[in-house]
Amino acid sequence: MASGCARQTATGPFNAFREIEAPALNDDLALDGLSTAIEAQSQILLNTSSTLMNVGPVTVSRGDYNAALTQLHQVLQSSRSVEEKLRYIRDNFRFFEFYGGNSWGDILLTSYFAPAIPGSLSPTKRFSRPLYAKPPELLTIPLGTFSERFTSEKPLKGRLVKDRVVPFFTREEIDSRRALSGKSLELAWVDPIDAFFLQIQGSGTVVLPHGEEVSLVYADKNGHRYEAIGKFLKDQIAPQKVTMQRLEAKLRTMSPAERDKILFMNPSYVFFDRSDKRAITAIGAPATPGRTIAADPRFAPKGALAYLQFDKPVFGPNQPVHEDPQRFEPAARFVIDQDSGGAITGTDRIDLFWGRGDEAKKYAGVMQNRARIIYLVPR
Repeated sequence: MASGCARQTATGPFNAFREIEAPALNDDLALDGLSTAIEAQSQILLNTSSTLMNVGPVTVSRGDYNAALTQLHQVLQSSRSVEEKLRYIRDNFRFFEFYGGNSWGDILLTSYFAPAIPGSLSPTKRFSRPLYAKPPELLTIPLGTFSERFTSEKPLKGRLVKDRVVPFFTREEIDSRRALSGKSLELAWVDPIDAFFLQIQGSGTVVLPHGEEVSLVYADKNGHRYEAIGKFLKDQIAPQKVTMQRLEAKLRTMSPAERDKILFMNPSYVFFDRSDKRAITAIGAPATPGRTIAADPRFAPKGALAYLQFDKPVFGPNQPVHEDPQRFEPAARFVIDQDSGGAITGTDRIDLFWGRGDEAKKYAGVMQNRARIIYLVPR
């Protein structure tokens, strides 16, 4: 990791990066996936070509950035060797280390995935919790339009009560007090714990009893703070490390009342849209397994290419999903900043999209290690 040094507070993209020499480059995945990720967002960057991307002191339009990525896409699709392709990246891009947490470039890397969970189009004893579409009364209030003091603040979410805007309903109000019932917003019904983790991931698939699938993508959220419920169960899981698998297993040992008491400690709530596409990112492109990352858009530009160095979990064949990986081994790969998330705030955390289904869940659930990330800007 980069060595620590005294730094001013990062207040935005202009002081959240510093230029460095290119590190030794390699990639633990086939470069076809990177090519796919670049192609998937190309039209989106073109449609917003005048939008500016700020990386430290450098400002580049999305149109120009897309032109550089298009050239890279052509190189990746060519018959050149992997070494030649990596050399092209090194020679045609500048490298900017992200601000990180304790030191430059140093971040906490977590991971997310697209669940495939069983469910129904109507409530049953097993599938008792609805997944909701975005309510029409959910308001977005961009504070920056009221005063320049708030330009760096995220928009508030609320609802209108008479002549006042008040906070939108919390998770408990929605799931326990049925604040949204009777409005025909239910998209599907699933197990309450599955519903909670689907919202944490932001998208996924509900598999109906006869095999049909309902693909759900992120639509909006209620605006309440995100609380990681693992901290409320840490003592009950200790001395083992809190992972998503252990957290879910613990919740499933609880009574419905005990379970909901823990779930409601996270007041944040996510709404969905039905889609014929899977895992749509904040930028509007489909997420690419192993290549899409989520970062705080206040600091890192959407659509940017980055280089991630991290420790990858290694599992044994047929190893049970609740067991820890056999080991972690060093890995590095190119990723694209396309997504965001309620828990991904500041410069200290990046979320890596692992893929879809139970196999991706196994890996994503144990990713909680320090890593290094470097953003790239065309020369």
